[in-house]
This record gives sequence, C-alpha cells and structure tokens, in this order.
Amino acid sequence: MKPHKARMEEDRALRDAARALVKDDIDHLKGDVEEKGIVARIASSALLGATDIFEEGKELAEKHKPASYGIGAVIAAVIGWWALGGGRSDESDDEDYAWDEID
Repeated sequence: MKPHKARMEEDRALRDAARALVKDDIDHLKGDVEEKGIVARIASSALLGATDIFEEGKELAEKHKPASYGIGAVIAAVIGWWALGGGRSDESDDEDYAWDEID
C-alpha cells in the first residue's frame, strides 16, 4: 500500500472513533438532561460554586486573621457612614417633595 493511502486510512479510523465518542457523549447528555432538568442543573452548579467561594473565603480569613479584621472594620465603617446619611447635606436641591419645601 502506498504511504499516503495507509495514512489516510489511519486518519479515517481515528475520525470514525472520535465521531463515535462524540455521538455517545451527546446521547449521554440528552439522557442526563431529561433525567435532571436544566434549571435544577443550573441551581446545583450555582450552589456548588457558592459553596466553593465561601469555603475559600473562610480559609483565607483564617490564614490572614489580622487583615480580615481590618477589612471587616472598614466595611463596618462604610456601612455605618452610609446608614447615618453618607455625607448628605441638610439642604436639598430636589424640590419634588412637600417635606423639602420651607414655608
């Protein structure tokens, strides 16, 4: 056999094997989607991702406790500042509300 023809037959066999694997994967996915709906799959994936993020954050906070205390203090200060008015002036430029008008 010529080397080009042998090479072509080998490539064709590899292509056919790959095609069979892809078809099997598609059939498996179709059955899997029918068994477990897309919404349930998305919810499960999101829950796993959130769990991983929470665990990594917990590990990071345990490794760097002093830094996490400082970050927590800054976040608490920002939330407190926002809750107390956040730099809002007493004079309002907005006259759409009756309680803003001075009689």
